[in-house]
Amino acid sequence: MIQTCTHDDILRYAYQETTAEENQHIEEALTQDNELLLYYLDLVDLRMGMEKALLAPPDRIVSNILQYSRQSRATNRTNLQGKL
Repeated sequence: MIQTCTHDDILRYAYQETTAEENQHIEEALTQDNELLLYYLDLVDLRMGMEKALLAPPDRIVSNILQYSRQSRATNRTNLQGKL
């Protein structure tokens, strides 16, 4: 019986979600099929790029939010004192 290797298999392999037996089959398929190999390499490249993605806001954004918060708090205090 001929087993085929799908893009879904390659995706699971790229994210290390395959069994040792599946790994062996996929690795063999990658050595025999350039299209699958290119797909795998693209997936690995995309995964590495996503892991390097900036996950925190720039300092100026944090600074703007904190400044807005301080101004809002000061405005609220002033309004409360005016009502007392």
